[in-house]
Amino acid sequence: MVVRRTATAVVIVAASLLAVAGTTSAAEVLWTAAPDAAPGLPSGFLAWGDLDGDEDDDVTSFLYGKQFWSEGCPGPPSWVPEEIVFPSVTDCSWQSGTLGDVDADGDLDLIIGCWQCCSYWMVLNVGTRYEPVFQYGGAIAGDPEAYSNGRAWLSDVDADGDLDIVACNNDRHVRLFENTGTPEAPYWVRGGIVPGVTLGDGHGELALGDLDGDGDLDLVAGVPTVTPGVQCWENIGTPQVYSFVENPAMLTGVDVAIIMVDGLALPDVDCDGDPDLLIHAYPDVYLYLNERITPVGPGSWGTIKALYR
Repeated sequence: MVVRRTATAVVIVAASLLAVAGTTSAAEVLWTAAPDAAPGLPSGFLAWGDLDGDEDDDVTSFLYGKQFWSEGCPGPPSWVPEEIVFPSVTDCSWQSGTLGDVDADGDLDLIIGCWQCCSYWMVLNVGTRYEPVFQYGGAIAGDPEAYSNGRAWLSDVDADGDLDIVACNNDRHVRLFENTGTPEAPYWVRGGIVPGVTLGDGHGELALGDLDGDGDLDLVAGVPTVTPGVQCWENIGTPQVYSFVENPAMLTGVDVAIIMVDGLALPDVDCDGDPDLLIHAYPDVYLYLNERITPVGPGSWGTIKALYR
């Protein structure tokens, strides 16, 4: 017997799934400690991305002024350090950095958050994705004002094709700077506080990535007053409209008592297609591999998308 999936049936099923999408926080992510893959990474105030075009994520430490090139993917990586590849920026203490293609030319650029209140600065890659050459670009367009200790992360949080900025500051909140420009010519406007996300204490560290494989961005923060030192918010909304709910099950297996986190990253260190978790809490480095994701709720966005594959 041949079963035919009609367009009508697909629409009905998709509609029923949409009716319950975003109503539950059901995802669980299992992390496995991988200390053997972490040696050589004394990293704080982290950024990550493929800076040399070899299809793996390299890690940058702004605290130590080091660039760590990833070698060995797929599989357990080894790390080759050298001096940081970015130019120094006048009148800005380097507090944090985030990599992303802000001008849609195919290579990674840099946004940094200065220690001084209250600015973000842009450093453009005028080289290539294989041989980066960085050039100081000045303060970002739009409204760069934030609270002190501004730390920025580039993510397309509304799935409109350009990169927004998510900022984590010392007021315990997370703020969105929406890109109201284009992928080629960004223009960031300071928006409101991201609802549902309040850090345990202090400014913390923040990273965004699709932890549970459902197609939208989840949020992880390192804060000094919670155990094990990290918190996670699952995105139970859609890629276009986020809705964050704190979900400790997204950190299953991360059970080391980590305090004073000063570096947090979600690079894919083993090149298996999902984000891994790298934490620096002076003087220690912790690496957890994202090994297995349990099925998310039946109304997940990922399930809906799968119907059309």
